[in-house]
Parts: sequence; C-alpha cells; structure tokens
Amino acid sequence: MHHALLVPDILDHIFKFIKADSDQISSNQTFAALARTCSALSDASLDALWSELRSLYPLVSCIYDNNMKLNDEGTSEFDANAGPDLSVFHKYAYRVRKIELSGYEGGWRATAVPDDLGVFHVLRVPTPLLPNLTHLAWTDELSLALLWPLLNPRLLSLRISSFQWSRKSTPLLLSKIRGLCPELNSLGLLFYLSEGYEAIAESCLSRVICSWKKLEVLDYSPVGRECILSLSALSSLRILRLRVDNISDLILPPNSLSFPSLHTLQFQANSLATANSILEAMTSLPKSIDIFLPVYQSGNVGVETVEPILQPIGQNASCSNVEEFRMNVPAFLSGSTDNGSNVLRPLFLCCNLRVLRIMMTPLFLLADDDLRAMASAWPLLEEIELFDCRNLYPPAPPHPLPNMDLADDPPPVPPPPVGFPPIPPFAVMPPMLSLHLDATGPYPDFGMTDPRSNRTAEITFHGLISLLELCPNLRFFNLAIDATKLDGLWGDKPGGGVCNRLVKYPRLIDSHISDPEAVARILLDILPELESIWGEGSPGPFTDMFNSTLPQGWEQVHERIRDSKAARGL
Repeated sequence: MHHALLVPDILDHIFKFIKADSDQISSNQTFAALARTCSALSDASLDALWSELRSLYPLVSCIYDNNMKLNDEGTSEFDANAGPDLSVFHKYAYRVRKIELSGYEGGWRATAVPDDLGVFHVLRVPTPLLPNLTHLAWTDELSLALLWPLLNPRLLSLRISSFQWSRKSTPLLLSKIRGLCPELNSLGLLFYLSEGYEAIAESCLSRVICSWKKLEVLDYSPVGRECILSLSALSSLRILRLRVDNISDLILPPNSLSFPSLHTLQFQANSLATANSILEAMTSLPKSIDIFLPVYQSGNVGVETVEPILQPIGQNASCSNVEEFRMNVPAFLSGSTDNGSNVLRPLFLCCNLRVLRIMMTPLFLLADDDLRAMASAWPLLEEIELFDCRNLYPPAPPHPLPNMDLADDPPPVPPPPVGFPPIPPFAVMPPMLSLHLDATGPYPDFGMTDPRSNRTAEITFHGLISLLELCPNLRFFNLAIDATKLDGLWGDKPGGGVCNRLVKYPRLIDSHISDPEAVARILLDILPELESIWGEGSPGPFTDMFNSTLPQGWEQVHERIRDSKAARGL
C-alpha cells in the first residue's frame, strides 16, 4: 500500500469521491471491498460503509448470521439455550451515525421497523442500540413509543414526520425525549391534530421545543400563535421552517418575533393574512426568505394581491439583510395581468438581493424598462426567476371535439393521485421544472386560454442585455423573452460588447421565437459559455413529452449552439 493512503486528507478525498457515486449499492460494494483489501484501510472503510443506514435490517442480519447454527438435519436453527452472540452486532452498531427510517429500502417498507426492533427487545440487546447515533429520521407510519431504543444523549438531529397526536400519550412521550436527547440542535416535528386538542398541544409543544436551548434548525407545525411567539426564546435558531395548516387566519402582534441568529425563514401558510402577519412580526429579517402559499382563495384575485405580502419586507429597517427571496403562489384563480416591476417594488429596498425566484399562477407582465429597473435595484443579483406556473399546463382547445357515435362507452379516466393538480382535457403534461407542489394545496381549473396570448408587452433581448450589463454576477435566469423582436441586434456584436461567462444553464424555452439562426447568434455573443437553454437539471428536449410542448424553434437554437461550440472545439 502506498504511504499516501495513510494521509487522512487524501483518504477523506478518496472516500468523498466514492460516496459521490449516485448508485449507493455500488459505493457500498466499493467500501466493503476496501475493508477486505488492506488492514490499514479496514476501519476507515467500515466506518464509511456503516455510517448511514436506511433500515435496521443490516443490523438484525448481524445477529442472525452470527447465531444461526446447522443442526444434524442440515437446517439452520437458533440455540435458545445459549445467550445470543452480539459481538458482530456491536462491531458495526457503534459505527452508525445516521439512520433514516422514512421510506423504502431494498423493496421493504418502513413498517418492517417494529419487527426489527422486536428482535432487539426479545434478545435483550442493551439500549441505546446505536450509542453513537447523531441523526435520526423517524417514519410517519410508526408510533413515538418505538423511538426509545434508538435515542441517546449524543443525538443531534431528530425528525419526526406526520405522526398522529394523542391527547394523553403524546405529551408524555415528547417530554421524555427531551431528557434522553438533551443536546439536540436540529428538530423536525410535523403531526396531525384532531379537533379539540389545540390548547393541550399548544401548551405542550411550546414547553418542550423551547427546552432545547441549543436548537439551530426547527421544522415545525405550530397549532396556534403561542406556538410561534414562544420560539423567540431560541436565541441560537438559524433555520426556521413553519407549516401553518390553520384554515383560519393566524395573526401575530407586529415586531413580536426576534431571532438574533436567524439565517433562513421558510413558511407555508393557508391564508394571505397569515403570511403578512408572520412577516410583520419579524423585528429583523434573515438573509433568506422562502414563502409557499397554497392559499384557499376564490373570486377575482390577481397578481396585485402579492404586493401586500411584500410590503412588510420593504418596510422593515433590516431589509438590506435579505439576500435570497423565493415565493411560490400556485393557487390564485385570476387571469388578470399587472406590471411585475410595480408588484415587486417593495423588494427594491433589498439592495443586497442575490437570488429572486417567484413562481405564481397570475400573469407576470414585464417589459424591458421593468427589467432594467429591477436590475438597477439589485446589482448583486445572481439568480432571477419569474415563472408563470400556468406555463406548466398547455391550453385547452378553444372548441369542443365533435360528438362521435362509439360502439362502447370509453373506460372511465382514473382520478389523479391525491395532491396533484387536475390535468386539463386533451392536454399533455409538460415537464415540471423546479416547481414545488404541496399535497395540501388546492388547485384551480386550468382549462384556460394561452396565458401568453394576453400579454401586451414582454421582455426582449434588449432588456436581457441590460440585465447582464447591470448584474455582472448573474449566473441563472428563467424569464419569458419575446425572441421575435430582434431590431438593432444584427452584426457581429449584437450584444454591444456585453458578455457574461457565468450563465450556462438558463431557461428560455417559454418564449416566442421566429428566427432560430439569429437567436442562436445573439445568445452565443452575450453568453459564450452557454451549455443549455432548457434550464437547471432539465433532461433537455429529447422526450416526446418535452417536444410536444415547446414553442417552435428552440430546438433548432439548441442545435446551432451545440454545432457552434463543437466547431470551436469547446
């Protein structure tokens, strides 16, 4: 073995490369082979192999394989008279640092966990079963009472998702977890609450959660205003995620929430009043704000409704702290348009904004002057996305299909899975790119005319060039650009010398286009490092689903860009 492999930094780099393999089975096989290859690498390889588990089954196998013996008939049996040999189990159990019992693993559902824990109980394996465990994610299908053998004083992160609140047992169990895991700095607590238990749950949750003074990350379903107001006691909190499921408005006093260490605020609210109240309650704004509003609204609600949500941000004295702002509003029903720059004007005071991503159902109407105003307000901008969610749904045909005499009635169309929006008739679903769809949100009837047909003005390449010039750090954009207006963009340097080498994967395909050759030439001039026009993480245009929904011409643009880069040897 080369002596370089004994250098910890080199070994860590090699192990990180192995873990980066997308195939977990392959990376585990590599670590197992390394453990068998050299005694000097064995311990480090076994630590990497066993550090993260998604099932208790491997640990149960250690006991089974080490205790099953062949009898005279040649079959395996467990020696009930002798105590179990746990040497192999302990050899690997102390290496486990993280376990996620929250889904599938090797085809087994997480409901196998009670059986695995039952084996440890019957064999009287000492608890805690995993003495060095630091991260535990608990499945939403299991009782809290089953947690006990896995809890230990070294646990730093605990996530319990979607458990059913019990009036008497849940408060007792939650209070005991605090004593068993005093050093927690990350907690996820999401649950279902039956009507009538709100007062008990509110009191219990406030007391238990605030007893962890070192909490830095909290993912939480508050049941009332006191559950939120009490969180100000957590002075170390850096990331706060709230899922406010209350159908009624939850109103907090202005300037009632203070988190001196907060970096990220993410929340989901079911009403506009609740969202506005949470933002008004913040005495100081964090660097990152992420809002999701699956709002229960009806009637003529348009994009202008978003402005009151943004006003508390612009009115806050600490608005310059905000560097990242994301908002997803998929459930407004109005088809009205409004000037996007005016709607976003409360954010103009966030002079240090680096990331702006807004996805919403109402039409976002922007012209070149609007984009210039936004770029002037946010010169540090690195990412900008103003995405009309209805672009995800192609328009329904304007006239119904003619009646036809059919021999037999067609089979009924199965309903869509719970939590997904209805698919418009006669439509093909386009790809969903960077859109979060929450299972609790209602969705409107998307049988509507083409949203782009109502636009009277759109951004052109002139506006995009201004954006690139005023925001030199820009590395991603998702904007609807009218690529049919190319006036003044001819010649060898259509960008007028503006050149951005950071943007490689923008999304442009929601835009109209008329001359693919000219568009490709403009893009290569202003974005010479361009790799794709399909957006971040997109598989590209190579599927029937994708091709059927693209505005005509963008695939030709992609081909011309690819050919040009190949000709230059790039």
